[in-house]
Amino acid sequence: MTDQSVSFSSWRNLTYRIGMTVFAIAGVLWLGGIVFRALIANELFIPGTLEFDPAILPAQESMLFQLIAASSLVVIIAYGVTIISAVFVFRSIPLRSKEHGWLMMAAILLFMFVPVEVFTAYLDVRFILLWEGTRDQIALHGLEAFLDVRAELQATLSHRIGALSGLPVMAVFCYLTALVVMIWQPMRRDRMRGEED
Repeated sequence: MTDQSVSFSSWRNLTYRIGMTVFAIAGVLWLGGIVFRALIANELFIPGTLEFDPAILPAQESMLFQLIAASSLVVIIAYGVTIISAVFVFRSIPLRSKEHGWLMMAAILLFMFVPVEVFTAYLDVRFILLWEGTRDQIALHGLEAFLDVRAELQATLSHRIGALSGLPVMAVFCYLTALVVMIWQPMRRDRMRGEED
C-alpha cells in the first residue's frame, strides 16, 4: 500500500468522523426540538382535542407562540444540517450497503420524508414570519396588537399541525425507527453468515 493511499484512507476516515459528529449533534437538536415544540403547542389546546383552550390568557398565549416560533427555527436549521451531514456520512461511510442492510434501511427511513419536511418547514416559516411581525406590533402598541392577529396565528398553527393528514407524525416514528436500526444494525451479512454456521 502506498503512502498516498494511506493518507487518502485516513483523510476519508477523518471526514467521516467529522460528518458523523455533525450528523449526531444536529439530529439530537432536530428531534429534541420537535418534541419540545409539540409539548409547548399542546399547552394551547383543550386536552385530547385540537381546539384552542379559551381559558388561556392572551399574555400566556403570546408567550407560547413565541416559544413555538423559536423552537420551529431551531428545528428547521437542525433538520437542514442533519440532512446535509447525512448525505455526507452515507457517501463517506466505510461500509458497503450490500453487506450492511441496516445502513440502507436507515437511509431510506430518513430520506423518504424529505418532501414532507420541506412542506412543513414552509408552513413553519410562514408562522415564524407572522409571529415576528406580530411581535413588532406588540412592542409598539401593546397586547391589543396581538388580539388583532390572534385568530390568524391560531389558524396558521392549526394548519401546520393538521398538515398532510398526520404524515409528519408518521415521519417522526420512522426517524425513531431509523435510530433503532442504526443501534441494533439488523441485516448484516457477517451476522447472517454466523447464524447459518
